[in-house]
Amino acid sequence: MSQPRLLRQALLQPQHRPTGFTQHTLHGQPIPPVRRLQIVQYPNDAGYYLLYCDEAGHVWTDTYHDSMEAALAQAQAEFGILPTEWE
Repeated sequence: MSQPRLLRQALLQPQHRPTGFTQHTLHGQPIPPVRRLQIVQYPNDAGYYLLYCDEAGHVWTDTYHDSMEAALAQAQAEFGILPTEWE
């Protein structure tokens, strides 16, 4: 698979706590704490992926969205991160 293009990223700060809106699991267990979010797009794919990463950038999981706005809304619902807080 081709490398995704990084569109936006945000380092989670103390005020960005999980809201409980969604629970992500890996092998039936909650994923480790998310420290960084990235929104990427793969070549030849119209969708946007919200990546849930650790401090080193390891991706634990992702969610797929039809638009950038939907990916930003998901991040806000899950962590309270505002659209203006993204790089």
